[in-house]
Formats: sequence, C-alpha cells, structure tokens
Amino acid sequence: MPILLFDLVLGIALVATVVAGATHTPLGASSERRRALGWLLIAVPLPLAVGLQLLAPPPSALGQTAFVAGVAAFAAGALLVLSSDDGGDLREDADPETPPWWPEFERDFDEYVRHSSRPRVLR
Repeated sequence: MPILLFDLVLGIALVATVVAGATHTPLGASSERRRALGWLLIAVPLPLAVGLQLLAPPPSALGQTAFVAGVAAFAAGALLVLSSDDGGDLREDADPETPPWWPEFERDFDEYVRHSSRPRVLR
C-alpha cells in the first residue's frame, strides 16, 4: 500500500511539473538540442520502465526504482520541451509591422464595400 501512495504522489508531482513548465516563461534562447533532449527524456525512460514491468517484471525494488527514474526523466523532459521558446507569434516581442500588401488590399476592399453597399433600384 505505501508504494501505491508513493506512486500517486509522484504522478501528481509530475502533472504539477508539466503545468508549471507550460505556464512559465521560456528559459532563455531557443535550443534545438535542449528540445531534442527533452523529447528523448519523455519518449524513452518511462515507457521503457513500464514496458519492462509488463513484459518481464523485475524484482519489486528494481521495478519501483526504474519507475521513479522514468517519472523524473519525464518531468525533466517536459520542462525542457515546454520551457523552450518555439519562436511562435504568441511572444510579446513579435514584430507588429504591417505586411507590405495590406494598404493596397485595404483600399481595394473599402472601394468594393462602397460600391456593393449602394441600394440598387429595380426597374
């Protein structure tokens, strides 16, 4: 029973870590190596520990240690991936400059609206 409680607390801590990583600002400059390492830490240790447990159950202490290490690696990977700056448009420093084609489009659109909104006389 204490192992189940420990695993539950560990799972809650993992979810809290992922949420904290998603809501905090990036940890500096974007790094493809950091992101790749994060995905590697997410994709390999925890699924490997669970797969080992399902296919060839190791002794209890070794299985529990592998699970804890997998969860810790998953949390570290999630922080690395979520804290990386992906260069999206959601950043505050995104360039707000108007595209060069916009003024001409806006003039043409305004002219279209003016001409199409006139009431037509049916004869």
